[in-house]
Amino acid sequence: MRNSLYILLCVFVLIACKKQEQEVPIDPNTGCSNCLPSYATTFSGIFKAGSYTVTGAAISTSISNRVSAFFSSTVVTVPSVANSITVSSVYFNDDTLTYSGAPYYYTNLSSVVLSPVSWTVNGASTIPSFTYKNLKEKPQYGTMTNWPDTISKGIGFTFSIYDLNYITGASVLISDGLPIPNVTTKALGLGSDTLTFSSTDLSSMSTSTNAIITLIMENSHAIKIDNKDFKMSNESSYSRKIVIKN
Repeated sequence: MRNSLYILLCVFVLIACKKQEQEVPIDPNTGCSNCLPSYATTFSGIFKAGSYTVTGAAISTSISNRVSAFFSSTVVTVPSVANSITVSSVYFNDDTLTYSGAPYYYTNLSSVVLSPVSWTVNGASTIPSFTYKNLKEKPQYGTMTNWPDTISKGIGFTFSIYDLNYITGASVLISDGLPIPNVTTKALGLGSDTLTFSSTDLSSMSTSTNAIITLIMENSHAIKIDNKDFKMSNESSYSRKIVIKN
């Protein structure tokens, strides 16, 4: 449950910090005969396929693939429990997704492969049926320098991320890892590869040996089906466990 909440938090951060870019019209190889291009900023459904990597000093690296499909009774920018609705069924590639009553979206309960990224929706109510293959690349970066093991609240820190590719939005999130975590986040500016967290940015953080710093990347676009707009997103995140000291 905690992992699900953390991923939901990443979702909210990405959307809040997303850099807007124009997308080319839909490729016919998506296999969606009733899809049109869309430049909407609010959606009746949000689809995400992501690879989430966690690493850190003295721990092994873990990688998990997660997918989710959220449908809404009214247009939204982020998933909203109050507006969540169900459809007849959702498939990711050949895997049936399960509707989860906690985050109120369809998701995988077992391991999934993220290539290809093909969605099939058997609609209900106001949500149409469709199949759509997301041909966009998974977001990625080349190298990262000064990615910290320990940060000081009183000093802050600066680090650099190079060779970001297939990105429509990228943010860095720091959580102190408490049961009710304090969180701060910053978006990478257009054309920027360096990010600084000042002592002011970190002032709300508690000292912690279980803190997490996360690079969150998104490559997203929108499609329109039967006058409904849907957001399609490929994601990657890289999290590192760190120490926060005064």
